[in-house]
Amino acid sequence: MKKLTLVLSLILVIFACKKEEEDTINYNLKSDYFTVQNASFVENTYPEESQSNAPIIDDIYGNSSIIPGGSNPIAISSNNMSNILVGVSEANGYFRLATSKNTSTKDGFIFYIQMNQNIEDEAFDIIIAIEDSNGNVSHHEIISVSLIEVGTGKLQVSCAWDQQNDVDLHLVEPSGEEIFYGSAVSTNGGELDLDSNAACMIDGVNNENITYSETDVVEAGEYIVRVDFWSNCGTTENTNFNVIAYYDGAIIGTTAGSNPYSGSFAPEEEDNGGLGDGDTVMKFVVPSSKSNNLTYRFNYPKTTKNTINLSPQKNK
Repeated sequence: MKKLTLVLSLILVIFACKKEEEDTINYNLKSDYFTVQNASFVENTYPEESQSNAPIIDDIYGNSSIIPGGSNPIAISSNNMSNILVGVSEANGYFRLATSKNTSTKDGFIFYIQMNQNIEDEAFDIIIAIEDSNGNVSHHEIISVSLIEVGTGKLQVSCAWDQQNDVDLHLVEPSGEEIFYGSAVSTNGGELDLDSNAACMIDGVNNENITYSETDVVEAGEYIVRVDFWSNCGTTENTNFNVIAYYDGAIIGTTAGSNPYSGSFAPEEEDNGGLGDGDTVMKFVVPSSKSNNLTYRFNYPKTTKNTINLSPQKNK
């Protein structure tokens, strides 16, 4: 009887262990969350804080809202920093970014986390630490982020920035029709479905997104992406921004500019701009062989469909 009880106990233990293994989901940082622009990926456990001589992070900032296929500008400052280490709690691997590959600002360095289009986790913690030239690792800083649902679709263009002010994303189609806050949906169905901090009604999302669904018409030809600094909304720091364009789930090559593109605006560059305004940051071509042009189609009146209006619209 004792032997039978022992066997049954062992079976229950083995079953419980297998069940625990099945319930454990192993997330991979690159495939399930994001990449870090200009960084190398390390297939290893995130380094622990050094017990002695650990470098100190003086300041760090990142957006608390993210979108699928978008980006998150992270500003970090320290007097003793050779590498920046970026990971996610409970995800395998981490990114190591040499500070020599960062954009220096008067307050430190700015780098960009590039979110996957298929990201599904509604909220998670980004872990950031620094490493000095001797390999010592700082205390782990946490930036908690929440996912804002937007369209990714056949074509997606997004812009993220790092200040509480109003930056506008514009996309000009090959026909010349322009998508922006004053004309949020094009005849082809392209839509500005996220308009953040409109008219300085600050929502803190700091992202804009233009998307074409799988059923919308993505014309063949050249597209122009512009970014306009509508207002500094009282901020006195430079505004750093990052733009990414995806076609068919991949970053599309450019005919002008770069993809991703990063830049900045000085406070005095605000212009309350509208149609035709903004700086051209990239151009790209959708080939006719890959476009989903239709021989015939019905042109319906423009309507805003499912646009996430987080603030009142600006006056045109």
